[in-house]
Amino acid sequence: MFLNCHTYFSLRYGTMSPEQLVTRAAKWGVDTLALTDINSTSCAFEFVKRCRAAGIKPILGVDFRDEEHRCLYIGLARNEEGFRELNAFLTQYSLAGKKLPARPPKLPNCWIIYSRLDQPDVGIDDYRDNELLGIRAVHVSNLFRHRLLRHQHKLVILHP
Repeated sequence: MFLNCHTYFSLRYGTMSPEQLVTRAAKWGVDTLALTDINSTSCAFEFVKRCRAAGIKPILGVDFRDEEHRCLYIGLARNEEGFRELNAFLTQYSLAGKKLPARPPKLPNCWIIYSRLDQPDVGIDDYRDNELLGIRAVHVSNLFRHRLLRHQHKLVILHP
């Protein structure tokens, strides 16, 4: 499963339409696909519709980015309530014009994936049950002597 896919609804970052993303995933034999456009859920309906037509299980989420476009965390909805939680959280900060926090509130129906080995304000020992750390290819060589080896159950592969 790919945990962090973007469409052109991720302005300046995604290049494919929802149709192109799903078509390419189907061609590669992907059976589960997560859409995590940057600070947006605008194409969720179209994505779900196209995935279902292609026989792919759709997962909806958000790639939460700060003003410098750094990834703070990725939220993946476990169910419809999780998608509502992600949208309510994103809407609250968007409408108020406030900066997203370094750590989201408790979102019990979502998975939260942090994308940096040394996440500010969140130590791996403090991760909630639904919080994970996404390991990118550039992180792998740093893991051999890293304190995270004690927490392998909290690690997922994150290959955008």
